[in-house]
Amino acid sequence: MAVQVMKMPSYADALEVVCLQAASDGRDEALFGGMASRVRSAIRPFVVGDDCPSAYFESPLAGSPFLDVTLLYDQLDRGTRIASDVAAGTEAMLDWFADVCENYDNISCGFELDTKNEVLPAAAVHFQPRTHTELVQPFCDAIGEPERAHLYLDLNERMPEGWSLSFFGLFRGRPDAPMRVCGYFGKSEVAAAAEDTTYLAHVFDKIGFTAYDNVVLDQASYLLGLVSAMADFQFDVYPDGSLSNVFAIDTSFKIEQPEAVNESFESGVASSIMHTLEEWGAADDRWRLAADAAFARALPVALDDGSVGRFSFTLTPQWSKARWTNGVLQSAKIYYIGKGALIEGE
Repeated sequence: MAVQVMKMPSYADALEVVCLQAASDGRDEALFGGMASRVRSAIRPFVVGDDCPSAYFESPLAGSPFLDVTLLYDQLDRGTRIASDVAAGTEAMLDWFADVCENYDNISCGFELDTKNEVLPAAAVHFQPRTHTELVQPFCDAIGEPERAHLYLDLNERMPEGWSLSFFGLFRGRPDAPMRVCGYFGKSEVAAAAEDTTYLAHVFDKIGFTAYDNVVLDQASYLLGLVSAMADFQFDVYPDGSLSNVFAIDTSFKIEQPEAVNESFESGVASSIMHTLEEWGAADDRWRLAADAAFARALPVALDDGSVGRFSFTLTPQWSKARWTNGVLQSAKIYYIGKGALIEGE
């Protein structure tokens, strides 16, 4: 029997397929609040360039369900434009990133789309300079908010060793909104925080974060003790340089291949994290559907030279976010990464 070969999909088509699969079998309402179709429509103009952007889908683990998405680019060509009103005013940012991305490894920029409302607000912008702090001011200049750069740079100077910042997000057009500032824990810092709750307290005091108590310290340390790999931290910085009352950590499930999803959610790291968040009231039982939303499939596709290749569609749960506001644990979130890729020829 002949194998049916499909036409090569666009990356936008691939992400739509991934989103459709994730939302099937009743998961759209249960996990995403019926917003999957809105997300599919919203992301299409943002799928630009020669590579598939990394698409991070997020949904809450308690409270009213919704689905937001962040799209990040590693490479762009000058003149790339986003055909969406919510990206208006980002042309200079896109051209600036196109000019610098070829000379730096592992930097990225992109957009966060808030699809809770039918009329989408202006997309937030993200930039990941990692260790290249010299790029922070030029990026803020390009996005038209030069006065924001010092918020990231000043906080980075205050961070202790092992807590270096890596990326940030800006809500454009909202001058009073804080800058979301994020960094990755070093492995030794994860271990230190897991072993001694006062470790986090010393860091908080050093950088001027005051909205914590012993419950925050205990909960954050316990979660970090459940992972031995990547975790990141987040603070919000107000325009005057002060830190808000929000602290968050992302804990990785350490899922490297789609076939490892079920094991992680049944008996691995994801299971430990999810059961803990549920016990604390930051999640309900909807997390048990998250593994079912995972999707991995490779299909034969016709290539331009007449040969046959294989195109993969994947959606994998990657991490959960725990967030404390004024010392109170809020509803947790789960994040999935979606991709489409030509993986090999035949």
